[in-house]
Amino acid sequence: MEVYYSLLRDGGPQDKARAVVSSFRPLLIDFSLEEVLDAMDMRVKWPRGRGRISYVDAVGYHLARIRKLQFLTGDPAFKGLPRVTFIRIPRGS
Repeated sequence: MEVYYSLLRDGGPQDKARAVVSSFRPLLIDFSLEEVLDAMDMRVKWPRGRGRISYVDAVGYHLARIRKLQFLTGDPAFKGLPRVTFIRIPRGS
């Protein structure tokens, strides 16, 4: 969702944005309602000093943690946390 939104927000054509997102299909994982609810519990308890996180980031980070995966993000709220790789992609790239 966020990749598609970012590509469109930065002026990319819709067909190209859809093609990029479609290329991720083999990497998609299923998750349960229980996992989403657990992620929202985590989001509610998120330390305010770290900054607010989106529901999408909460789900992504929670799934990465419980599945022992690396979480890639550009959100500074996650900087320094375990299993997080902080990336910054310049707008318009």
